[in-house]
Amino acid sequence: MTGYVVRISLPDRPGALGLVASRIGAVGGDIVAIHILERDDGNAVDEFVIDIGGKHLVELLRSEIHEVDGVEVLDIRPVAATNLAG
Repeated sequence: MTGYVVRISLPDRPGALGLVASRIGAVGGDIVAIHILERDDGNAVDEFVIDIGGKHLVELLRSEIHEVDGVEVLDIRPVAATNLAG
């Protein structure tokens, strides 16, 4: 498995985080940490530390997350295996 930090902007409303988590799971991603970085004016910026099956899945992951209404992927970057849990 390969680890990535995924930073997203999403609507701060009930269920939005769950919808994103479902899309991550749809590509076989395992969420190992979530950090809520900010909440302001009905929006939030969150970071997920995700384990996925390889670099070849990164664009599919981005596409799946983008399918959630109002969500924008701000950044996806690899993370060292020793830092997966945050």
